[in-house]
Amino acid sequence: MSSASEAPTPLTDASEPLTHFKITLRRSALSLGDRKKGTLLGLGLHRRHQTVYHRHTPDIAGKILAVKELLEVENVPVSAVRTKEEQMRERRATRGYKVVRNRNDSFLTV
Repeated sequence: MSSASEAPTPLTDASEPLTHFKITLRRSALSLGDRKKGTLLGLGLHRRHQTVYHRHTPDIAGKILAVKELLEVENVPVSAVRTKEEQMRERRATRGYKVVRNRNDSFLTV
């Protein structure tokens, strides 16, 4: 019998175990109660479209279930986990110009 397996996503390799949750806040919690807002803060989510990574643990899974209607959750391997600085660097726009030649290069003689 063959078992139904999910196709690996472009970020993941089929040989790596999925060890982390990639959690993105998709909807605002403005009109919800303080308990749900506190749960989002406990997950480290402060604003919409913010993404955080957490290890698979029962307490994190319980927090996700408490506010599941607001979140988008993916299982990712440890190689796909990004720090806050890495996420900022990936989102940063390109410079918009390219340095072709340094001014001092024309004065150099070899």
